[in-house]
Amino acid sequence: MMNARFTHIVFDLDGTILNTLEDLACACNYVCELHGWPTFPLDAYRYKVGNGMLKLVERIMPAEYLGDETMFAQVLAEFHARYAEHKEDHTAPYPGIIEALDSLRAAGITLAVLTNKDHDAALPLVERFFGQRFAVVQGALAAFPPKPAVPITRYVLDQLGADPQTVLYVGDSNVDVQTGHNAGLLVAGAAWGFRGATELEEAGADFILEHPDELIALAGA
Repeated sequence: MMNARFTHIVFDLDGTILNTLEDLACACNYVCELHGWPTFPLDAYRYKVGNGMLKLVERIMPAEYLGDETMFAQVLAEFHARYAEHKEDHTAPYPGIIEALDSLRAAGITLAVLTNKDHDAALPLVERFFGQRFAVVQGALAAFPPKPAVPITRYVLDQLGADPQTVLYVGDSNVDVQTGHNAGLLVAGAAWGFRGATELEEAGADFILEHPDELIALAGA
């Protein structure tokens, strides 16, 4: 290590390092149109995402279908198929993210991703847009409850061999703040993401960042 404040920084994915909102919204609205259901404007999806793909699909289904396991399974499969084919149509890293990640790595900080996006969807996206910048990329797995539950965060920390006292978690939502704090981590809120500064402040984020380059100064990189 040089003089960095943290040994490791763990990032959320959607709304933090990748702007995936439009592709997620398009896949959801496509499924809604298939069934003749109401669709939603892009901004509405800022509050539908964040708790994993199962919850996202649940949130787009009309109330009369909630609890219908057969319909849920069908809609989930339709969403997965559509999103798999179109997950890179509009998705891109947020401005300044690549440069910030490279500065952090140059300072000796180990980087990781922990997301509620399905692991099989998260891994290729991270590899496509970020190459090998992250030591660990962890998406949602059936073996763990989703964030903000602690077990999957501890699983990532164990993979990294990291001391929670020197790890920073970075995310854009109240779920991310809870994720970090539940595991004993400091949390930096990414105000450039889906939810904005107000939600992050109200959730108790330790730091609020308006642009990725502020992360470099915070980390002492």
